[in-house]
Amino acid sequence: MRGRGDGRVLPEIRALDPVDDAERIGRLSAGVDFPWDTRRAYEVALLKTFAVPRDARRLVATGAFLEHTAKRFDDTVAVIATLGLEGLDAPEGRAALRAMNRAHAPHAIPGDAYRYTLALFVLEPIRWNARFGWRPLAPEERSASFHFWREVGRRMAIPDLPDSLEALIAEADAFEAREVRYDPANRALFDATLDEVLRRAPGGAWSRGPAARRAARWSVAALVGPRHREALGLARPPAGWTAALEAGLRARAAVQRRLPARRDVAPVPPLPTYPDGIDWSRVGPTDAPAPERA
Repeated sequence: MRGRGDGRVLPEIRALDPVDDAERIGRLSAGVDFPWDTRRAYEVALLKTFAVPRDARRLVATGAFLEHTAKRFDDTVAVIATLGLEGLDAPEGRAALRAMNRAHAPHAIPGDAYRYTLALFVLEPIRWNARFGWRPLAPEERSASFHFWREVGRRMAIPDLPDSLEALIAEADAFEAREVRYDPANRALFDATLDEVLRRAPGGAWSRGPAARRAARWSVAALVGPRHREALGLARPPAGWTAALEAGLRARAAVQRRLPARRDVAPVPPLPTYPDGIDWSRVGPTDAPAPERA
């Protein structure tokens, strides 16, 4: 088997401008070459946002995430996937931005917290690719990710957005050193999210049993790194677990390199909360009733 080499989309990506064509580059990179990897990286980013006590305590206090974990999880996926796949100016992209701003409007969220969350959605896919990508990201892909999410931040009216990827990294590192630490609220959000992920996993009752939960906690602890592991209240994985997990993900990348290149953009993943398609009037905190099913 010849394998995919650099894939089908990299030549086009290299011919595009990472500022003017940031959306197109992101759609080709995340949607065609790295849909699975990008989704895993965004999941790591979401978990890392739970490691900031002041933000975690606010989420716990509202009750929305703990009481409606499945919906909040699906809302997050719906917004992020739609922005990336549809674009910021498409009708669906504008609806996603409105829903995200509506969800944040009731809360006095500091600018540095907004910028840190934005940074995670830029940096975690880059970091995941460096560890487990079937091909390295091109400079145009890394730059386009920064410019795309910076534009999202501008449309959210986030103040003092960094002007470069390097400045974003520096601010995120400083924020983590200052703000990431353990709090019981962090662990409460993590446990609720893990329960939801395992509830959806294949394997029936086994995937929700103690062995699966242990393996999931060890895997997350290995992927997020020591600082966030401690902030989420997770134990250090057993000796050899991290190495085995990383070896497995690198083996997956080696298999991916040998497969035929993907041709189509991956769709928004299935969302149990919205089985008939995303209803943007219900995304985010809302009292709108769920539609009746036939």
